[in-house]
Amino acid sequence: MSMIKEELPDLSWLEAYRTDSPNFGLERMERMLALRGNPHLQLSVIHIGGTNGKGSTIAHLRQLLEMRGLRVGTFTSPYLISYNEQIAINGRSIPNQDLSRLLEIYRALFEEQANDEVLQGVTEFEIMTALAYDYLAQERVDVAIMEVGMGGLLDSTNVCRPDLTAITTIGLDHVALLGHSLAAIAEQKAGIIKPNVPLVTGRIELEALAVIEDKAHQMQAPHYVYGQSYQVQSLGGTDSGEQFSFSNAYREAEPYLTPLLGQHQVDNAGLAIQLCDLYCQLKQLPLLTKEQVSAALVATNWPGRMEQILHQPRILLDGAHNPHAMERLTRTLSQHYPDLDKKILFSCIQTKSLEEMVGQLKQVPKSQLILTSFADLRSFSKENMEALAGEQGLDYADWQRFLEAYLKAEHRDDELLLITGSLYFLAQVRAYIIDKEKESRSEYGHEEN
Repeated sequence: MSMIKEELPDLSWLEAYRTDSPNFGLERMERMLALRGNPHLQLSVIHIGGTNGKGSTIAHLRQLLEMRGLRVGTFTSPYLISYNEQIAINGRSIPNQDLSRLLEIYRALFEEQANDEVLQGVTEFEIMTALAYDYLAQERVDVAIMEVGMGGLLDSTNVCRPDLTAITTIGLDHVALLGHSLAAIAEQKAGIIKPNVPLVTGRIELEALAVIEDKAHQMQAPHYVYGQSYQVQSLGGTDSGEQFSFSNAYREAEPYLTPLLGQHQVDNAGLAIQLCDLYCQLKQLPLLTKEQVSAALVATNWPGRMEQILHQPRILLDGAHNPHAMERLTRTLSQHYPDLDKKILFSCIQTKSLEEMVGQLKQVPKSQLILTSFADLRSFSKENMEALAGEQGLDYADWQRFLEAYLKAEHRDDELLLITGSLYFLAQVRAYIIDKEKESRSEYGHEEN
């Protein structure tokens, strides 16, 4: 164990570049990448933006492109399990030694360019984005799927020259930075649209879609619209996932299944199939057969999204961190777990719509809502959450003490615990539960001996 710890990347120097108030712009990214030989221009990129559904769409799309035999790089954020997972190839996170090597290269670069005014104010996310382009180019992946961090127009990923772009959904999130209406947010998201580069959009409300369509028209970008260029229809949920039919210009309507729970995952899976078909056409690759598509979708996994981390007791994790995602979560609970008694443990960071999401969770039938706080400078404080719990007639609990007691107690088959909110919160909870389960198995094993 000690040897493994010694090999972990030194991330401490990155803390100086961490900020919640970034000065948006692409000049720093362009300078960084130019100093590294412009690796982003050596890649075939699929650029994916949107409010929610980006990660799940990427998870489906990666499996589909791998089924086609491609070596697929991904850049996603935030991380849930390890820092390395933000950058991956065919689902395998960047190795510690490669991350350490590249971090050292960038640290040396900043020391050499200490007087470069353009690089002043560079952020941790910009460094990681540049590092992702660098690593994926070095590894000569066939395609890099890049997830927008925030917005689109001035997001650090938006220096690429993509082969395809996609916008999954538009909802109200990061309103202080992106705008207070769907149209304003759509304008920022549409900033990833490039001249003559095909665009695929998911299920998007008309107010926002009109803005995107206008931008696509200006850019002469072929626009493939949900419900028009491709059709997705839910066929109902099962214990195995969500069933749906999909059709487009290349495929007749046929049934498929995604193991990710929630009707919104049907839309994400459909968007991924459309992107895969377009990419294969663009690169003159054979389309996947129906059987290959089905096998790829069934293999899809995306931790922290309606993830059942324990079966006894039944514990679900879902990173619904804005009202748009929360609405989808509450609908999924009603669809899949209508008769179960539910305890819901919730926390979020200060830039999110706390009271609105609490209001949504209070409406979940047969549920007890418990507020908490977690160890992160961005989190609402214990005092904030206790005060809100008092005002709303809710419970507050220290999440670690709550989970420690919950894991030791006896539970009925007709109850579940849902832990939701910030992905930063879920990362801490997930690690805690896994550690406790390891301890439990270890103790059980010693007793057996």
